[in-house]
Amino acid sequence: MTNIIKKSWNAAEVTIIKHDYLCGVPVAMIAAKLGRSRSSVRGKATCLQLQHDAHGSQWFSAEEDAFIQANAMSMTRANIAQSLGRTEGSITQRGRRLNISFDNPIKKARYEKNHTFFEVPTLENSYLAGLLAADGWIRPCNGDKTINQVGISLKAEDAHLLDHMRQATGYTGVIREYCVDAYPQAELRISGVEQWLIDLKKHWGLIPAKTFTLLPPDEKTLTPDQVKAFLVGFIEGDGYIAISGGTLKVSVVTASPEFADWLEQIFMRLGQAKPTRSLHVNGTAHYLDFYGANARRLCASLMEVGVHKLMRKWDIAQAEIAKHDLKGH
Repeated sequence: MTNIIKKSWNAAEVTIIKHDYLCGVPVAMIAAKLGRSRSSVRGKATCLQLQHDAHGSQWFSAEEDAFIQANAMSMTRANIAQSLGRTEGSITQRGRRLNISFDNPIKKARYEKNHTFFEVPTLENSYLAGLLAADGWIRPCNGDKTINQVGISLKAEDAHLLDHMRQATGYTGVIREYCVDAYPQAELRISGVEQWLIDLKKHWGLIPAKTFTLLPPDEKTLTPDQVKAFLVGFIEGDGYIAISGGTLKVSVVTASPEFADWLEQIFMRLGQAKPTRSLHVNGTAHYLDFYGANARRLCASLMEVGVHKLMRKWDIAQAEIAKHDLKGH
C-alpha cells in the first residue's frame, strides 16, 4: 500500500488563504500561489469555514461542473464532494442549479455488511461494542422511517478505527469526512442492521438514546477477556490516558449512573483498588480515575487482551509500565 503524506499547513499559508478566499481570488490562483491543489485549498477553506466572495455560479469551475455531470450517476454526492474538496451540501446545491439528478444505482444499492457480526461475542466485536458504547449511536428510526442504523463519529486523526470497523464488519460503504468548528471529523453510518441492534443490546447493553441510560454489558454472556476488550474500546472512545502530576492517569467518563457503578466495580477487580469517583458540577457526568500503580495494573491487564488500537493513548501507558518494570529490576 502506498503511503500518502499530506503537506501540513503553516501559519503563513493560513493567512494567505483567509485573505485571498475572502477577497474572491480565484481558487486556481490561490492554489498556484501556495503550490497546492485546488482540492487542498477548498478542503482547508471548508475546515476554516471560509466563504469565497465569488460564490454562486462562478464558485464552481467549468471543469468541476463537468466532473459532477459525468459522475452523478456513478458516484455518491459524498464521494464527489471528497474528490473536489467540497462539502456534500455544496454538491447538492450545485446539482440543483445544473438540473442534475443524483438518483444513481450506487445510492440505491444496499451496501454489503455482515448481519450476524455481533451475534456471538468475540474479542473483536466486544472491542467494537465498547467503542460504540463510548462514541457511537443506535438509531432504529429517522422520523417515520425505519433505518436500524449503527453509527459512530470520531476525530479525523482516528479514522483508522472506523476503517477497521468497516473491514471487520464487511461493510462496503464509505467513511464520511466533515468539519465541526474547523475540526476535521470522520463518521461511519451503517443502516439496515436490525440484528446488530438486537445483539448489541443483548450482550453489551447498547440501546438508543443511551447517553444517560447506557447499561453494563451482560457478563453472563461474555468471557473475562471479552469484558476487557469491551473496556478497551470504551476507553479508546471516552477514556483519557496521560501523565498527570508525574504519574500515569487513566480516566473515563459516563453520564449513566448504572454504567458508572459497573465501571467502578470492574475497575476495582482489574486495578486491585477502588478508583476515584467524582460527579461533574452539572450533576450528570461521572468521572472515574486511576493513578500511578493502580493505573498501570489496569492498563497492563487490558492490553494483555491484544485488541487495543488507538496507540496514541496506549503508548503512554506502555512507556510507564516499562519504566517501572525497569526500576523494579
